[in-house]
Amino acid sequence: MKAWVLEEQKPIEEKPLKILDVAKPEPNENEILVKVEYCGICRTDLHIAEGDIPLHKKPVILGHEIVGIVEKIGSNVKKYDIGDRVGISWLNYTCGKCKYCKNGKENYCINIKRTGWDVDGGFAEYTKINENFAFDLNGLKMHPADMAPLMCPGIAGYFAFKLAEVEKGDNLGIIGFGPTAYYITRIAKNMGINVFVSTRGKEHKRLAEKYAKWVGNIMEENMPEKMDSIIFFPPAGSIVEKALENLERDGILVLSAVAMSKIEIKKYSESLWGRSIKTLYQVRRDYGNEFLEIARKMDLTIPIEIFDFEELQDAMIKMKKGEMKALNGVLKI
Repeated sequence: MKAWVLEEQKPIEEKPLKILDVAKPEPNENEILVKVEYCGICRTDLHIAEGDIPLHKKPVILGHEIVGIVEKIGSNVKKYDIGDRVGISWLNYTCGKCKYCKNGKENYCINIKRTGWDVDGGFAEYTKINENFAFDLNGLKMHPADMAPLMCPGIAGYFAFKLAEVEKGDNLGIIGFGPTAYYITRIAKNMGINVFVSTRGKEHKRLAEKYAKWVGNIMEENMPEKMDSIIFFPPAGSIVEKALENLERDGILVLSAVAMSKIEIKKYSESLWGRSIKTLYQVRRDYGNEFLEIARKMDLTIPIEIFDFEELQDAMIKMKKGEMKALNGVLKI
């Protein structure tokens, strides 16, 4: 099969990924073989390709926003049949035996495996996964290309939303507006939560204004009201204290970046005291399934730009430069 393979980390402009013919995976007794239809392009893929995140597997096939059709099933598979449409996210496997798995916190599993990092991902014609870690997409009334971003910004965004612990009538701040923030904003507004968005991009402001009560830039002005919770996306640790200043005294700040620069909080009493900081760490299947139930009930189509298979690295360069025409790039396999 054809696959984009990363053997050595380099700046994406140097084209570190190569299209190679590799062996088609063979599912074991508990796995399904998936013929990939579409795979979303995530900024985490860029971080791995360029070396911001160390390699866990070499060589590796990136890609963890996967939508495809089951082509073959292992002898013990019970959940899926050939022809079913499934999704594969960042979470590829957890052991089910460690203290975290037993306590419902599988995202902290000591034996966790991540798609496109610990195991090969979806920038390929085929991939495989244990049946219990694939998401059932049958009956989801969306084009399969639109389903791909559900697998990462959608699921991760919903997890961040759950960590924020907001309810109807609360004020939720969002700092940084990309695909993940888009999903959160749509769901929060649908639940009667007041959303306040801080972003710099003109197009992102335009999209946010459709759903948010306020759109601005907290580096130029504070949010007009104090927030019950804030979900924070930029990797800029230098503005974490600014976010804290916009929280109620018992508010929650959810840091959602994969990596972040140095965080410095100079005014403990005024900025941090009484407030809580949480971090989004991996994802969980239970929240993923909750999110997909919401997606079945409301239109969560996101603006996407579709790229041909051969265009992957050009798409990643556009992402890095901020030249993507839509919120999420999706690779057609």
